[in-house]
Amino acid sequence: MTAPERSRLARERLSRELRRLRTEAKMTGTATARATGMSQSKLSKIENGMLLPSVTDVERLVAELSATRETRVELVELARQLHAEAETRRVVLHRGAHRHQQTVARIEARATTSRFFQNAGVPALLQSENYLRVVLNATPSHEQDTAIATLRTRRARMDDPGKRFVFLLAESALRWRMGSADLMCEQIDHLLDTSRRPNVQLGVVPWTVDANLVALHGFQVYDERVVTLSVLTGNATITDPHDVREYLALFGRLERLAVRGDALDDLLAQISRDHRKLG
Repeated sequence: MTAPERSRLARERLSRELRRLRTEAKMTGTATARATGMSQSKLSKIENGMLLPSVTDVERLVAELSATRETRVELVELARQLHAEAETRRVVLHRGAHRHQQTVARIEARATTSRFFQNAGVPALLQSENYLRVVLNATPSHEQDTAIATLRTRRARMDDPGKRFVFLLAESALRWRMGSADLMCEQIDHLLDTSRRPNVQLGVVPWTVDANLVALHGFQVYDERVVTLSVLTGNATITDPHDVREYLALFGRLERLAVRGDALDDLLAQISRDHRKLG
């Protein structure tokens, strides 16, 4: 049985038990709602499984309906577990570049292994200063300095030998023109310099490889706990263990497609030459 199915059955049980307690107490919905400080409409939604009651709601209901001590403890704990699961599955959307940088900085500070995949553009930790300023060009000027300062703090953590950073780029990420040929070639040189750090691994998935999979967007995975990704209107944080495992599995499949070592050096040199030809 999957986690969502278990959660659904638990919610159904909670609503069913609360309805049973009210029926056995011979109280109307209106009287019960009034006694517990909620509307009759809210109580009806709780009893029909349309609304997950708060822990406080359940505590008030089991007390008012004279449930046994064992039943009180059981149903209150069930409500707590359901809310914990709901919070875990929640996807949090952050707006603003500087807010995202601050959120990611806190997550990275705790992570031992940070994994990055990007298919359009270079990950922030690998961006040269000139490339970064182009990326932040659309950001309000009053946010740019804060975002840059936070990113520099994040980059400083790459000096910690106890932390591991694994970067995977689709070849398209390096061919996506963010400026002049000089800027793009400088960025590729910066990638090579960063990849020589002992705690950094860099791989690129060539466009010629038979990928046989779809990676819809870039993402970052911190240890086995948190995934972050960017969407048009903000940046999302995912903590549900099942979702995190899916992203880890996708990262593993992409990692097996990537080139490294001499093959990577040759590929980056070719991309630089192509940028020069385009001018």
